[in-house]
Amino acid sequence: MSTPINDQILTVMQWLSPAFPIGSFAYSHGLEWAISTGCVIDAATLESWITDVLEYGSGRTDAIILALAVRGVLPFDKLNAMSLALCASQERLSETQAQGEAMGKVMRDVWKIGCEEMVLPVALGAAAAHRSIPVDLIVPAYLHAFSSNLISVAVRLVPVGQTQGQRVLLALHPLIDALAQVASNADLDDLTSCTFLSDVASMRHETQIPRIFKT
Repeated sequence: MSTPINDQILTVMQWLSPAFPIGSFAYSHGLEWAISTGCVIDAATLESWITDVLEYGSGRTDAIILALAVRGVLPFDKLNAMSLALCASQERLSETQAQGEAMGKVMRDVWKIGCEEMVLPVALGAAAAHRSIPVDLIVPAYLHAFSSNLISVAVRLVPVGQTQGQRVLLALHPLIDALAQVASNADLDDLTSCTFLSDVASMRHETQIPRIFKT
């Protein structure tokens, strides 16, 4: 039985809210290192950094993994193994595993959905498939939440003002929309990544002292 559209929208808003208890606020995805070394110093460089991560890096990859999970292209365990293999560093691995495990626990306890021991995009995709949430709703919402979380890191560290942060997020909307459309119809052959500095940032952050964020 299909789920009413308003319920689908509200469910997605709940799952991807900053208040959802997966600890996303504790992760910077390597951005803390980029800020500490002067790669990101203001709203313009923040927008450029997130744009690259979305268009060419882990944002794009995770969006495709999420879409493949919703569409049931591969069994969840195989998608999970593939997602783990695509992590470029130990911190990327721990970030997606920890958030995925936290999401799986909440999904089990609140929605009675079994998506435990999965990385974040696969757990979210499995939950969306279980609730009959369409791929073209969950994917842009995920990318928006991912971008918003990175902006919140910069608001705390650069600092980029909250109003500037909202301008950056608004400027990213066309890219989020375009990427969501691509990811929603992608297949396995579309999984590529080419953001070396972002990957290096996540590696360097592992030994960064001092630091605030886990990754």
